[in-house]
Amino acid sequence: MTNSTYTDYPFTANGVNFISRVYSHSEFSAKIASLPAGVFAQLNQEAVSDLIGDPSLLTTAELLKELDSVNEGGSHSFILLDSQVL
Repeated sequence: MTNSTYTDYPFTANGVNFISRVYSHSEFSAKIASLPAGVFAQLNQEAVSDLIGDPSLLTTAELLKELDSVNEGGSHSFILLDSQVL
């Protein structure tokens, strides 16, 4: 269990719902919060495309495996599959 706090930013990539979870005390938090509406979501959509490809072509199990790999070693932010998808 962790006492860390995070801010969740939902976004959709190729029809699949994700959450970009950012550590609230990250040096990036203020920068993300100051971005115009939709910019951070677009950055996350591009990241998913670059790192995973088209998520709509993968099963839930395959997506979770890919996200585990993408998030490995992360400390400030993570891309998660929206729990409503599971």
